[in-house]
Amino acid sequence: MFTLRPTQEDDWRRLRAFRIENATDDPISWTATVEETLRIPEDGWRMRARRGAQPDTTSIVATDDGSGRWLGMMCAQLGDAQGPEPVLTGVYVTPDARGREKGVTDALFDAILRWAGSSGTVLRLWVAESAAPARRYYARKGFAPTGRVDDLRVLGRAPQPDDGGLLEMSRVLPGRAARPREDRSSRASGLA
Repeated sequence: MFTLRPTQEDDWRRLRAFRIENATDDPISWTATVEETLRIPEDGWRMRARRGAQPDTTSIVATDDGSGRWLGMMCAQLGDAQGPEPVLTGVYVTPDARGREKGVTDALFDAILRWAGSSGTVLRLWVAESAAPARRYYARKGFAPTGRVDDLRVLGRAPQPDDGGLLEMSRVLPGRAARPREDRSSRASGLA
């Protein structure tokens, strides 16, 4: 059994250890090497841990009820350089907690959907093109590629030969209709 809860500033040491594990297991999903992760100062970890209690971000952790060990984490924020919609970020589930039968990933994802649903109509994410299991999971959860692809260097990490790029995916949030993007050319000409 496990429990979900938002992170808080006091979690910074556990968050740091968890992200070091993430960077060791799958640096592409964390978009940082172990060396880069180890260089983040304490105030950087405190800021990341506070995201669970901020109005424009969320950070949800799944903890094992028996041991208290962190099993998984998902974060989201309102907007990025590509637009104001909620964006799923910081996804990591430990290898032993992965799989549909465990339920950790789905429970975290459902919590993110609830948070994002109060702030937008669409949830977006960026996933490495080479991360086939993650892409299959997101497709199963209703995400589809938007057509935007970016280089991993955008996230401050030099790409590796097998990385490919980052693929943006999005999905309509439950109970919400996607608002059409405004056509700026018609607005500029006075037709909007």
